[in-house]
Amino acid sequence: MKNKRMIMVLGILVVILGGAFIFSETEADSDSQSPNTGEAFKIGILQTTSHPALDDITAGTIEGLKENGYSEGENATVNFQNGQGDQNLMNTMAQTLVDEGADLLVGIGTPASQALANATSDIPIILAAVSDPVGAGLVESEEAPGGNVTGVKDQSPVKAQLELMMELLPETKDIALFYSSGEDNARAEGERAEQAAKELGLTTVTYTASGTNEIQQLVAKMAQEVDAIYMPTDNTIASAFDTVVSEATRYETPLIPTVDTMVAQGGLATVGINQKQLGFESGRMGAEVLDGREISTFPVFVLNEGEALVNLEQAERLGLTLPEAAVEEATVVQPGE
Repeated sequence: MKNKRMIMVLGILVVILGGAFIFSETEADSDSQSPNTGEAFKIGILQTTSHPALDDITAGTIEGLKENGYSEGENATVNFQNGQGDQNLMNTMAQTLVDEGADLLVGIGTPASQALANATSDIPIILAAVSDPVGAGLVESEEAPGGNVTGVKDQSPVKAQLELMMELLPETKDIALFYSSGEDNARAEGERAEQAAKELGLTTVTYTASGTNEIQQLVAKMAQEVDAIYMPTDNTIASAFDTVVSEATRYETPLIPTVDTMVAQGGLATVGINQKQLGFESGRMGAEVLDGREISTFPVFVLNEGEALVNLEQAERLGLTLPEAAVEEATVVQPGE
């Protein structure tokens, strides 16, 4: 009888200890899972439109999340949406990502970020490729965002870009500032470029497009009126950049874009911020928020240092001979890189 009682007691202890072990394992697993669903973290990414710069930012964001502990197929699922430049579509996609219970949202470009911010004031939102988050109404301040939004500010080194243009094209006096009328980020950067140009003794004329259908005609017009065309960060213009290059080349007018990838596409030169690195920093910040960092006090990260880039093949197409000293200080970009 004593042996039977002892066996029974031992059996009960095994059951209790086994249950406690299973509970602790489940609790440990849940530490790397969504607090709301018990499943992998849901990450929604909304990209404004398709062009190489934004594509690189998205790829960098996913890489940054992975390198900082959140890998798709392991402890995270990524729902990627692309609005293709349609604000109404972006608003719908943003609401869908919210309704699906995302744990983190990432906006690639200002219009996408604004769509996400309009859709939720609760789910954390990370900005990527937003040049003026305060002016776009996304954060209260860069130091203390104050709500559910923070991220990376891609503030182009506008003055350095114009100074590089002047080194390469010392005869340049009149420049066009070309951007779309519907993007807050482009307008803010255009105003910065206007001020920088004035400080450098350049004369500027602003041209704005309300849509891609106007671009060819506008480029043809300005190419005959100015020495060079400067383009602030702008998703609408970027999505039709091949048209801009084709028309400007026809009139032998140099293009100075703000984005590094556009030099390989036919821009003459720029001081460019690495777009993939920009995305990586956004992914890093997203991972910190998923780890528990308070987003309302998480300062916006400013990425504003770039590398001088020049496209010698495009210079040849334009019939330009660039100063050797200026070229030696820059990285020569090959088309298609």
